[in-house]
Amino acid sequence: MDICVLNPYFYPYNGGTEKVLLEVYRRLSRRHNVTVVSAALRERNRNSVEEIEGIKVVRLKSTYVDIAGLPLPFAMMHGVDDAVTKAHAQIYHINNRFQFFQETLKAIKKVDGKAALTIHNARPRGIDPHTDALGVFYDSLWGRGMMRDVDVITGISKNTISTTVPRSELHKTHLIYNGVDHKKYRRISKSDKKIKSIMSKLDVGAPCITTNGRLITQKGQSYLMKAVARLGEEKGEELSLVITGAGPLKQKLEQLAEKLGIDGRFRIVSGLQEEDVPYYYNIGDVFALPSLYEPASLAILEALSCALPCVASKVGGLPEMMGPYGYYSRPRSVDDIMERVIYILNNKKRAEALALGGRKLMTRLHDWDRISRQYEELFLAQLRN
Repeated sequence: MDICVLNPYFYPYNGGTEKVLLEVYRRLSRRHNVTVVSAALRERNRNSVEEIEGIKVVRLKSTYVDIAGLPLPFAMMHGVDDAVTKAHAQIYHINNRFQFFQETLKAIKKVDGKAALTIHNARPRGIDPHTDALGVFYDSLWGRGMMRDVDVITGISKNTISTTVPRSELHKTHLIYNGVDHKKYRRISKSDKKIKSIMSKLDVGAPCITTNGRLITQKGQSYLMKAVARLGEEKGEELSLVITGAGPLKQKLEQLAEKLGIDGRFRIVSGLQEEDVPYYYNIGDVFALPSLYEPASLAILEALSCALPCVASKVGGLPEMMGPYGYYSRPRSVDDIMERVIYILNNKKRAEALALGGRKLMTRLHDWDRISRQYEELFLAQLRN
């Protein structure tokens, strides 16, 4: 099978969608011909071709536009439709409905290819009026047309599908969850030398709460920070908080930490290498994900795979990811976060049992080999139709 993957970003960029594509296609490239078409790296903005783990990567010179409110710049790839035509693939896998339009679909049809669309980002709800309205505006103008014209759709959670895919297109829509590398993301003892080194370098102590995500409004980190501050003030619980991630709110979050009086036990860590990320999960005693909106989270899958007790907002696809193996808070509820964290710290046996159950769930349902086979079988079925 010849597959052409379309996404404006690809490895070495390590965002959520990009991580999914690398994990899926490093496996499928062992059995199929895989080409990825993406934007050139911003620092080397020119057309190029390279191979990454058996995947042919075609990078296109692009114009980058920074748009307020969006986590990433809009990459206007030059010559994407020509690259699509030259790929002569059987399956064209589109992974970002915000940056591919009808001309790309026409190019796919011109070479008799099948167009598959994966929805990684559901229509936003509950972030803020501006962002929510922007999502509705886009889907009304372009998104619905793309979903109508592709041959098959996949969504990464039931919530993603129910909030984003029109009823008229549900007949061709399939659910394929994301996965986690449970061999890499595993429990690592606090006595591990690298864990000790990280704790010493960060100058934070236990108990420690960790969270992982871009520093944007959607992730709700400010509510977690307020919960940590109040736990110290009202309960006498002096907790450390480590956020791993980068984004436009870094300075504001650091200023908030100082205002709340937790700056001495609060750290933001950005630019981690992938091989180091599991260690930063494991420095924590509790993992928290206070998102306002989350169609499906790789971070919660990774934390569960590390057998960490988890607190997550009851929004979007998070209940599908975590199931009964963690604790839920209402979005924006500082009180809820406080109560769940205190419960975990005071009921360690119960929290441990749930954490081990979450680990088993990850190895059973969210294994990348399993996820890759689901995409493979779906695409092969499309070619038989």
